[in-house]
Amino acid sequence: MLKNKLLAIQNKAKERTVKTQNIEYDLETMVKKITKGVVRLNPEYQRKHRWTDEYSSKLIESLILNIPVPLIYISQDIDVDEEVDEEIARYSVIDGQQRLTAIHNFLTNKTALVGLEVLDDLNGLKYNQLPPFLIRRLEERTIRCLRIDSTIDSQVKYDIFERLNSGSVKLEPQELRNATCRGAFKDLIKELVGNKPFIKAISISESKIEKMEDEELVLRYFALSYDDGYKSYKGSFKNFLTAKMTEFNEFDSDRLALMKNNFIQSFKILENSKIELPFAKFKTENKKLSKMSNFNVAVYDSLIVPLSKMKKSNIVDINIFRALSSDAEYFRAIEGSTNDASKVHLRIDNAIEVLK
Repeated sequence: MLKNKLLAIQNKAKERTVKTQNIEYDLETMVKKITKGVVRLNPEYQRKHRWTDEYSSKLIESLILNIPVPLIYISQDIDVDEEVDEEIARYSVIDGQQRLTAIHNFLTNKTALVGLEVLDDLNGLKYNQLPPFLIRRLEERTIRCLRIDSTIDSQVKYDIFERLNSGSVKLEPQELRNATCRGAFKDLIKELVGNKPFIKAISISESKIEKMEDEELVLRYFALSYDDGYKSYKGSFKNFLTAKMTEFNEFDSDRLALMKNNFIQSFKILENSKIELPFAKFKTENKKLSKMSNFNVAVYDSLIVPLSKMKKSNIVDINIFRALSSDAEYFRAIEGSTNDASKVHLRIDNAIEVLK
């Protein structure tokens, strides 16, 4: 069996092989590149779990003492010979954002050293307050980087980011997409998470918002509803959403404007329908509906696609929609392995049918 698949394995391995180059930058050069925006730190991809001042200071101490530090992984997004606006970054950081942020903040006098145990006499000092020999030592200290070729697509970059992300706190899928999928659609997502009817409708916790689950819900809306995208879903929601985000980032401003208006209209319809917890999950007990949770992503899938097709003047009859929970086939589609392709198709098709 394996022998018959050798060609396919060879081709896939060839497609997914990453070209890299080892490179060293002295800290002074790296800080200048970050300041000029040539290297982008992706501060938006990880909104939580920032390094403490003590942790950052220990990194600076390690650099002063010439203690080896881990490799920095950067992605070359734009070829060096390509002419682009100066404000567009040529490199983004795949792994090492916290280290480079700590270095940049200290060498630009934004932070002071704290909590040092070996060089404790330096505690409280900023970079420009260090003895001249230590300033020279830091400026000339090099940091090793592995530069990843610009030709790889967003899905490969996402995979690299996920594999390299070996810190104590694992990044969520949408945090990874924010680091690897760049474009106008990503900016649109960040705008739409502030839509008040949307915020009210999803009613999710602050901890989930910190994990960018609200942004993923906006992406999910478009991935499933735009051009009936749910029909092309074959499995692996993580890869499906990443592919859709990459696709939408290529759209022009006119198409994105239409998508934005559709989203705003859909959640305005929901607001006008005066539904409390529209994406709550219900089950039938003794011929009565009983609420199981305030928000369920499979229920969200079911409602957003028919919602996206409604006219501005429409109102959602939530009683008709929730009556679906009494249907055994539909209920199975919002239970268990909800990302199974057949379940996704079934729950959305059934919801479209009852709400049309």
